[in-house]
Amino acid sequence: MVDWDRVENRRRQGAGWEEIARDGGVGLAPDRSGRSPGRQLRAEYRARRDRPADGPDGAGGAAGSPGVGSPTRWSLARIGWLLFAILAPWAFLAFVLPSPVGVFLPVIPLLGLAAAAAAALLAVGLLKTSRKWTEVYRSTATAGAVVGLVVAGALGAVALSGGCPVLSPFVAAEPGGFEKVPKASWQQGGLPVLLFYGSVACPFCSASSWAVLGALERLGNVSGVSYDRSSTADIYPGTPSVVLPDLAVSSPFVAFDARESTGDQQIQAPTTGGCPAQGYVSAYDPLESIPFLVVGGTFFHVGTLVDPGALQGLTAGQVAQQLAERQGTAYQAIAPEVDLLLAYLVWLNGGAPAAVASDPAVAPILAGIH
Repeated sequence: MVDWDRVENRRRQGAGWEEIARDGGVGLAPDRSGRSPGRQLRAEYRARRDRPADGPDGAGGAAGSPGVGSPTRWSLARIGWLLFAILAPWAFLAFVLPSPVGVFLPVIPLLGLAAAAAAALLAVGLLKTSRKWTEVYRSTATAGAVVGLVVAGALGAVALSGGCPVLSPFVAAEPGGFEKVPKASWQQGGLPVLLFYGSVACPFCSASSWAVLGALERLGNVSGVSYDRSSTADIYPGTPSVVLPDLAVSSPFVAFDARESTGDQQIQAPTTGGCPAQGYVSAYDPLESIPFLVVGGTFFHVGTLVDPGALQGLTAGQVAQQLAERQGTAYQAIAPEVDLLLAYLVWLNGGAPAAVASDPAVAPILAGIH
C-alpha cells in the first residue's frame, strides 16, 4: 500500500515522481503495464485526488490517507488535532499562570471545557480512521500548538500591560479558611488592599460585610456608613447589611476596595474594574462565588465569613448595637471574623498596629499565619 503522506512530504521537498517512486518507504508496487514507476505513481496520485470525498477519513480512497492531494479537505481527526493542539497548551499556560494568561478566558471552566470538547472530537475522529498519526496530522498539530502558544502569550502580554498580577495556582491553607498566594502582593500607596467582592442582595455577603466594617474601624477612621438588607426572596431573607461601597476609609494600615453590586433584590456579581481585582477573581474565584475577599494580594477567602443565620430577625440597628455592647448572637458570630481580618492585616503591616497585634483575640491567629 502506498504511503500517500510520505508522497506528499517528498513532493513538498521538491522530489520528482521517479525519485519518489524509487523511495522504498513509499511502498509502490509497479504493475506490468510498461509505464515507468514514476508515471504509475503520478497516475494513481491524480486518480485519488479527483476521487469524491467518500472515504472513511472524509477524503476519497483508502482509510488512513486524509487530505491526500487536497489540503482543503479536512477530516474529523484532523480538525480534532488542530483544535486540541491550539487549546491544550493555552489551557496549560492559563492553569500555570491564571493571571495574566487566564484573565480573559479562565481555565476553569471555559478553557478546560473547550479543551475537553476538542479532545472528545479528536477521539471520535481517530476512531474513524485506521491511521492515528500521519505527516498531515503532525503538521496540523504543530501548527495548532504554535497558534495556541501565540494566542496565550499575546493575551498574557495584554493582561500584564493592563496591570494584572502574576499569580500561581498553588496556594497554602491559612487560619479561618483563608489561603495564601505565593510571592504575591497588592498595595495602594504602600498600604495592603482589602478587596471585598460581593452583592448586597446576597445574604452571605450582607452578613460578612459587618466583619469588614469592624476590621476597618479598628484600623482607621470610617465614615459614610449606611445600611441595607439582602434579598427578601432568597435564603436568609432580609439579612441586615453594611453597604460597603458607601464607606470612606482613612487608615495608615489598609486601603479598602469594595466591588459590590448594590441592588438588594437580585444577586449579581459586580464588575471588577479591571486588574488587579480581575486577576485575583479569575485566578482564585473563576466561578464568581461571593463573597470573595483578598487581603493585601497575599491572602484570599471564598465564601461567607459570618453565618447569616445568626443575624436573622435583627435589624441593622440592632446588629450595630450588639457590636457596640459586645454581646448578643450577632456579636458572637461577627467578632471572631473581625479578629481574623485584623490578624491578616497586622501580619501584612509587619506587626502594626502593636495594640491590635497584642489583642488577646488577635495574637493567637497572628501566630498561626505562615
